[in-house]
Amino acid sequence: MRDELADVLARAGLTPHDALSKRSRAYKDLGLAGRTVSDDELLDLMIAEPTLLRRPLVIGEKGSTLGFDRKRLEELTRE
Repeated sequence: MRDELADVLARAGLTPHDALSKRSRAYKDLGLAGRTVSDDELLDLMIAEPTLLRRPLVIGEKGSTLGFDRKRLEELTRE
């Protein structure tokens, strides 16, 4: 699962830090603010606490987007 997440993020041109949801309760509960965390540690944390991953993460032939951006989602899903 961890390798799959790393692969999905890499295909989208993202690092685990890019995909980190700083608004999630888990982010606050785990005390991640102001802490230096490696990409490997973040991947493990995202697998254990999926709410740490910003959503939606959409990857398609036309590109990718992370987080809710209505305009970008429409561009990616338009035929």
